[in-house]
Amino acid sequence: MALYMRDMAFMMMYVFPMYCAGRILVIRRKLFAEKESFEMSLRTGAREVVMALFVLFMAGLLMLTFQNGQEWMRARSMAEAIERLRAGIGVNTTPFHTIRNYIKYAPTSDWLRVNIVGNIVMFIPWGFGLPLLWKKYRSFFMLAFLSLLLPVCIEFVQLFVGRTVDVDDVILNFAGSMLGGALFLIMRVLIPKIGKLAK
Repeated sequence: MALYMRDMAFMMMYVFPMYCAGRILVIRRKLFAEKESFEMSLRTGAREVVMALFVLFMAGLLMLTFQNGQEWMRARSMAEAIERLRAGIGVNTTPFHTIRNYIKYAPTSDWLRVNIVGNIVMFIPWGFGLPLLWKKYRSFFMLAFLSLLLPVCIEFVQLFVGRTVDVDDVILNFAGSMLGGALFLIMRVLIPKIGKLAK
């Protein structure tokens, strides 16, 4: 787990300067413009900080999940990807098969923490950040859709980069995202002002 976190941190460091440069280009008003009230300026500044953290974390996560895998599992075309799915080469399409095996055969191993706990925890920021930053994603169905869409897209891309593809990863990632959404709801009750960061 520590190795994955270290790799993510390095990737986020690479993305940070590009994000800052791009964000400066698209911002249409200064964070503390004279026409804004002090409260509005603080809110705008806080939103920019949260947005930066959200984008950097997600960029690190995506770069980590799309790292090159095994050459022998790599699909170079859609036809090869379909064949890989059909043949089950590094692919699990049986729900809870991998989860059950880890719990049964390696309940105290690092692999359990990385593949089960890690797949949940790593997606909490996705489910937490979406409703925190954008009001339109506070709908349960919209959040559930995006919480499912991202891991499905990741697993699809992994067909082409030689990584394992597992429906259990989708399940765990979805659970992590929805847990993040639930955490946002709790935080919004405890700290009502947090809801004002969204646009």
